Amino acid sequence: MKRHAAGHAHPRDGKRKRPPSYAKSGRVSQACKTCATSKLKCDEEKPCRRCRDKKLVCDWHGGLDEMTPESPGQGSSYDDPDGQPEYPDPEARVFSPPVPSLGNFPASVENPPQSATPDFQMNGYLPETQTAQDPVSASYDAISPMLDHESGIFSVDGTFFPEFIPDALIPSLSRPNELDPSNHTQDYLHNLFDHSMQFDFDLTEVDFGLIDYFNAQGTTHPAPQPEAQSDVDRGIALGAEAYKRSSLSAWKPAREDHAFADQDDLSVPVAIDSPRSSRSDRQILPERLASGSRDLIFGMVLQTSDKANLPRIMKSFPSTDLIDGLMQDYFAQQSRQLDSFIHGPTFRPNEQSADMLTAVAAAGAVRSAIPTIRKLGYALMEVARLHMSVQYESDNRITRDLRPSQTFALVIDMGIWSGDGRRTEIAESFQQPLVTMLRRALRFRRSIYSTIVPSLDDSDEALEKKWRAWVEQESFKRLVHHLFLHDAQSAVMLNVNPLISYAELELPLPSIRALWDAKSAAAWRDVYITLGLLGTERQPSLVDCMRDMSRLQGGVDTQLAGFVLLQGISAMVSEYHRFNFISKGSSKHWNALVTNSRHQELSQALQRFRMVGYEWSEPPRSEVFLVYEMISMLLHMSLEELQLFAGKEDKREARRVYHSALEWINSIDSRRAVWHAGQVIRAAKAMPAGSLTGFLAVGVYYASLVFWSYSMVLKARNAKSGNPRSSGRTPQSSPTVLLDGEETISVQKFICLGCGRPALQGSQEPAFLSDPGQTMDIAKGLLRADASQDALPPLVQGLCQLMGDLGNAAKSD
Repeated sequence: MKRHAAGHAHPRDGKRKRPPSYAKSGRVSQACKTCATSKLKCDEEKPCRRCRDKKLVCDWHGGLDEMTPESPGQGSSYDDPDGQPEYPDPEARVFSPPVPSLGNFPASVENPPQSATPDFQMNGYLPETQTAQDPVSASYDAISPMLDHESGIFSVDGTFFPEFIPDALIPSLSRPNELDPSNHTQDYLHNLFDHSMQFDFDLTEVDFGLIDYFNAQGTTHPAPQPEAQSDVDRGIALGAEAYKRSSLSAWKPAREDHAFADQDDLSVPVAIDSPRSSRSDRQILPERLASGSRDLIFGMVLQTSDKANLPRIMKSFPSTDLIDGLMQDYFAQQSRQLDSFIHGPTFRPNEQSADMLTAVAAAGAVRSAIPTIRKLGYALMEVARLHMSVQYESDNRITRDLRPSQTFALVIDMGIWSGDGRRTEIAESFQQPLVTMLRRALRFRRSIYSTIVPSLDDSDEALEKKWRAWVEQESFKRLVHHLFLHDAQSAVMLNVNPLISYAELELPLPSIRALWDAKSAAAWRDVYITLGLLGTERQPSLVDCMRDMSRLQGGVDTQLAGFVLLQGISAMVSEYHRFNFISKGSSKHWNALVTNSRHQELSQALQRFRMVGYEWSEPPRSEVFLVYEMISMLLHMSLEELQLFAGKEDKREARRVYHSALEWINSIDSRRAVWHAGQVIRAAKAMPAGSLTGFLAVGVYYASLVFWSYSMVLKARNAKSGNPRSSGRTPQSSPTVLLDGEETISVQKFICLGCGRPALQGSQEPAFLSDPGQTMDIAKGLLRADASQDALPPLVQGLCQLMGDLGNAAKSD
């Protein structure tokens, strides 16, 4: 190649010229007869060195004239042993059959073997028996590169390439989609290297550059990658970019990230803080907030704020009515939650500490549909978090008190579901102190809890005392189980190990909700008498119910207890996936039978929970079913690998797990996961508008991620296997399988046999999984609930954006 480049690097005068010498191995203008006959290197100086050394007659006059095309092993296109053709004059025809052959080739080939597209084609490689009228020669001429001998340029289909850059030329000459399928030129090139060549190689003088090039490139072009692989790569790249823009991506601290960054939000505009818009019409608490209690909050804010922000905060700090309305809103929302852990009837705002009031007001504000109020809530949360450490350090006895622990739980609860990377990371790191304080206080054990029941002989004062003691004890029980739920759910969202083990919760499960909601001591006693709970036996714990799920009855809050039990099973599912990750592949120490048996046990445990749920006095609520289906879905897939495939980290990690995704799509587990994901959507449709927040919103996102991954991987698998359904669509004649409907025979056929076209129920027509954009739109519609983008919580906004970007990535394919 270098010799050829040097030969064309000088101006032409209409005649082929070469430089007089070349540094390594110059090409002579004419070889002597002896060297040309032996196909060996000759010298420009005559007589040549080889003839002088061997004492031969060096005849260079007419040395090439006597070599006719008919001479075996010789041809006019060769003048040196390098195997480089000597180009004819520009006036000569480029493709002039018959072409002399390079060696002894068969005159014709019967049924030539099919091979991949050759690396390159040269007209000198055609057998000399072919003529211009032959179909093979004609087809070859149609696609063969044209060579401009003066400029050294190849022309392939109108595209010009420098002839001395073969690596750049080869891909352009091997376009399987553009070549004629009937072209058999590649077969002749294949035969060129499949037969013995009669070359007289002198190993001391021959330049093997061209032979090395052939050995490195091989005789056939490597098989092209399936088109679906490029589609997957494009989807992976777009998915990685979408994940980087989402709130679920890793947080990278910046200079402006600090505890005082949100203090400007502590001042509220007058239009929002007006009496008409701030005071809530509902009064959930026994009393309204007094101005003195509001001043306690204001004083704590001034104490923890930066001096530069004090004038603005003092001028526009929220009024008493606004803070009271936010607190009333929080308890109103808590009354509808399964895991309520602050007792509203005994919560008197004017008797609480400033920390507690600030945290409760912040918890009500972050759930507001007004962005300004939400920002106020997160700013108040930062104030409460900073002040908590001062309180704990000033008096360590409060680590065992109820209200500080509830305040701590509110702060980390707001942070983990805030949708902000900084707040989420801080909340994740602050879970351990609260867990440690409750664990060291023996709040996870049964021994510290006593049986408190009313009696018909109790006086009003004794009954009131029992009721308040029961409320504090019940509040601790609900706080521990709320913290267990929070820990398990955040572990699923962050894909980390939970801090609390399901095996250590031996405290009694929370009592029935009617006792918790009683607004007075007398009402509390009446519930005991009405439900016949005075002689109730020992209340079961989470450990007891995991041993025997039928104990989820009696005097316990079945909805909350079932929710807690599901999260315990969720921790087992996470353990199974971690063990399966270690034992799969070529592990030498672990047996796959153990993991398969564990998978079957967990599947049966979830089935038992479903059957037990039908025996409850009240059917499981929609959020219980949603979490049940979500955990069932997670059992049949690796959440970490699916998130990596969707671009959680980067494109390299996404491509790394691509083969695992292919294995998953070939198993029945993929269709089971898709079915349970559809049931998650079904349960989400039954939820009230605006209630899909926090962990429930994450569950909807994970379901949509299963649909997206299933469609993308199925498309790539079908294309890779040459399946005619490479687009990921099943034939139109196949029945439609609604994944968010009832379990029917067609559903069972889809799960077991892969028959049918999986789809979700759309507003007008089914949304098939082969179109990930439609399924993402359905999931986004559930989270939006006809609300504006600004009215949604930040976490839900981020999930909607991520699902929209993933849907667009799939549409781009």
